[in-house]
Parts: sequence; C-alpha cells; structure tokens
Amino acid sequence: MGAKLLPLSVPELCAHALALERDAGLRFRAYATRMRELDCETVARAFDELSREQDEEVRALEAAAGDRKPAELSPWEYVWRLTYMPEGMEHRPRLVPLSAREALQLATVAKRRAESFYSDVATHATDNMVRSCAAEMASGELVHVRRLERLLATEMRNPERGDSPTSGRVDARLPS
Repeated sequence: MGAKLLPLSVPELCAHALALERDAGLRFRAYATRMRELDCETVARAFDELSREQDEEVRALEAAAGDRKPAELSPWEYVWRLTYMPEGMEHRPRLVPLSAREALQLATVAKRRAESFYSDVATHATDNMVRSCAAEMASGELVHVRRLERLLATEMRNPERGDSPTSGRVDARLPS
C-alpha cells in the first residue's frame, strides 16, 4: 500500500480544511431542512447552529488566507474520504436521513472522519506549523463530535421517536 499524501504546507492544509468545512456546512443545512420536514425542530435548530459555526470556520480560514488563494486540490488528494471508504471519492448523491437519529449518526461519522484526518496530519506531517494547525483543527472537530454524540444520546433516549419503519432504506438521496 502506498504512503498517505498529507498536506505539506499550511495553504495546502487550509485547502483541505475549506473543503471539509464547506461540505459540513452544506450537510448541516440540508439536515436542518430535512429535520423540519420530519417535525424534529429541536434537532433542526441544532443543525442550523452547527451550520452557522461551519460558516464561521470557513470565513476564518478565508480571512487567514488573506489575498493568497488556497492550494487547488485534485479529487485524489481528498485523503480524508479514503479513511472512510474507497468509494468516498465518487460523487454520489447524499443519503437523505429518515430520522433525527440517522441524521445525527451521519453527521457524527462525517465529523469523526474530519477529526481523524486532522489528527493524522498533526501526527505525521513533516512541517511543524502544519502539525500545529492540524492539531488545533482536530481539537475543534472533537468539540463538534462530542456535541453531536450528546445530541444523539438525547435522541436515543426520546421514547416518542424511534427510527421510522423505513430507516433501513437507502434509496432516498439529497441533491449533491
């Protein structure tokens, strides 16, 4: 198996971070809309707030980059997707969560994947500044993971909301 291609510079790390944070913001907005369709207003508001936080992170990354344009990434460079599954590189429509529980599970998996990527960079990158920035980003992702896990635990204890009988269905898709 070949070696992982990790970001070599802070601009390259920022390019990965921007892609991850933008994707998370889109995912959280879509989940908030879906939760409203399912009459899960509390979870919808949580996804709204998470979406706003993602947008703030994107703005902070863009501001830190200043006039410098972030490094351009080729699809094969999105190594965090490969840590989940090889088909992750394919551009498929996203699953439409059929319950609040499922949306929280999907969001948690995505944030864990981002945290894992940043932690791997923090551990293995060759540049000290890249390692330091990645460690800070991993810490931020861990905060999101813990929050999503708490929301999921609350949802799991909610006796009024079980998974719908169609929760095993995977044919419902969100637009890309």
